[in-house]
Amino acid sequence: MLTCLALVAFNVASLGDIPKMATDLEAEARTLAAVSTFSPDFVSRIEAFSGDAQRLSTSLQNAGVGQDMPCIFQGIANDAQERAAEFTDADTQTEQDAAFMNLRVLMEDTVMLAPLAASAAADRADERNIALR
Repeated sequence: MLTCLALVAFNVASLGDIPKMATDLEAEARTLAAVSTFSPDFVSRIEAFSGDAQRLSTSLQNAGVGQDMPCIFQGIANDAQERAAEFTDADTQTEQDAAFMNLRVLMEDTVMLAPLAASAAADRADERNIALR
């Protein structure tokens, strides 16, 4: 999951917007982790989550927030795409149950890591403000 791949250029947020992006991603992760019934809309929500994680990753990188955080959220984005594919490819209840378990693990990781990304962005903003003095 945490493999850092080349980051794709997206419209990215300013440094000040990153904490809200991280908080929103955490909230969506909590919501997705609570779902227990498969639907095509659910796969679309996982794919949207992946896009949000990608945008957060790119924003973190462009803001100069270390190397680890952008790579972590790139990995989360990639893993979310894999989880969506698992649901799409699940032919049995056992496969679907495994997909839900794998998704919950990813969402729990996101819930744990998103506040760290928000904090890292806030720290970077403070560093920039101090440098401007």
